[in-house]
Amino acid sequence: MPSKEQIVKAMDEWLSTERLHPAEIGMIDQLRTVAEYGWSSFRASALMFRETMPDIVISAVTKARKQGKCKEWPQ
Repeated sequence: MPSKEQIVKAMDEWLSTERLHPAEIGMIDQLRTVAEYGWSSFRASALMFRETMPDIVISAVTKARKQGKCKEWPQ
């Protein structure tokens, strides 16, 4: 289980992705905020985003990975 610091660092890396849509930025920023409360809160929010906005999640992850980011996080 990753620490709060590891999750925040991963979200910061993800936010550095070029050409993210405002909806993608908002989702990642919200995940970063929730990460401050720990793994359980982060996981619950990540699962909610995956279930309710799968296209935005997939798009943001794809953009980051094409730029060599998010190799380990998020999964």
